[in-house]
Amino acid sequence: MNVLKGKKILVIVTGGIACYKALDVIRKLIEKDVSVDCVLTKNAGEFVNVLSFESLLGKKVHLNLFSLDEEKNMSHIKLANKCDAILIVPCTANFLAKIANGIADDLATNIILASDAKKFIAPAMNTSMWNNKVVRKNIKYVEKIGFFILNPKSGKLACGSKGRGKLMDVDLIIDEVSTTFFEQKLLGIKVLITTGPSIEKIDPIRYISNFSSGIQGYEIAKILSNFGAKTTLISGPTNLEPPRNVKLINVESGEEFLKSSIAQLPADVFISVAAISDWKSKKISKKKIKKINGVPNIKFSINEDVLSDISKSNKRPKLVIGFSAETNDLIKNSKKKLKNKGCDWIIANKIQDGVGFMSEKNQVFYLDKNKVESWPKMKKNLVALKLAKKIVSFFKNNRL
Repeated sequence: MNVLKGKKILVIVTGGIACYKALDVIRKLIEKDVSVDCVLTKNAGEFVNVLSFESLLGKKVHLNLFSLDEEKNMSHIKLANKCDAILIVPCTANFLAKIANGIADDLATNIILASDAKKFIAPAMNTSMWNNKVVRKNIKYVEKIGFFILNPKSGKLACGSKGRGKLMDVDLIIDEVSTTFFEQKLLGIKVLITTGPSIEKIDPIRYISNFSSGIQGYEIAKILSNFGAKTTLISGPTNLEPPRNVKLINVESGEEFLKSSIAQLPADVFISVAAISDWKSKKISKKKIKKINGVPNIKFSINEDVLSDISKSNKRPKLVIGFSAETNDLIKNSKKKLKNKGCDWIIANKIQDGVGFMSEKNQVFYLDKNKVESWPKMKKNLVALKLAKKIVSFFKNNRL
């Protein structure tokens, strides 16, 4: 779902060392069918050639408020009025200070004061500058008055030091801007999602687990949050970046998944995406089990069934959705799971090469008590979007 298609976004580039990355931001916006205009501050032109921006845009960039042409055409008013959003990338500490204090001494700052559009600030600067009390005060103030702050990440900076201040990843910048254009169709709905693998310890070193990456659950959490749902994500160990505006609870074992899920009730929707091990060791050895003693006699017991327990809870959510990963008899086994677990919907996916675990794609079937729908093979973010649309329809037809 390309919510940016047809939008008009003005990119303001200020004079930081990261300003070359603004070219990549503009390119990705154009790929999403966004109409892009660009303003370069005087200092930005010292870092990147103006021609680079004009070649990418296929049109002139805007530079100086006081040129005859700009003044004649009142460019700061026209640009301010015709855009849906303003993205300042990168934003230097100096330019941030101007915004916070209402200074309008060039084209870029005049546009910001004259525009009612959404405004995004993607800061990039030295760590010490980012941590400076004046900069922190300015960030808090502009956020308070309605600017969206795309916080920098930690890493090695151009000055050679390490710390926070590195421009947010370009793809994340695009995602964050996109998020604000979603219709808040699930506002007031509380969603609880489990995702990722469980870890069931055998001894202090070894455990039982599986190949779940957690990607599908993270994508579902992200899209439902974008639709306005108050979203909590209970996650087993993954290497994924936590979704913005989502409450993240990290767990390991099936027991921890269950306890955390119950603690977060009541909720309106529960989505069990987590691949929780079916078995766990009856007894966890306090010491490493030594190979010298031969093959260990490990006794297993059935693990907690989080989906079933939540479905049958006296605090059962209005909508309970399970995931069913199978290697064979997918529909047959998933129909059985739908009935036995007591959930409303099952999303069934066959684990095979190229889809499912450890992949960015999934091919799933949607099952409820009345029908089975085959969904095409697609990226997991699109599976999440398709599921989110079904959830929106459910609450549209079944008002709480």
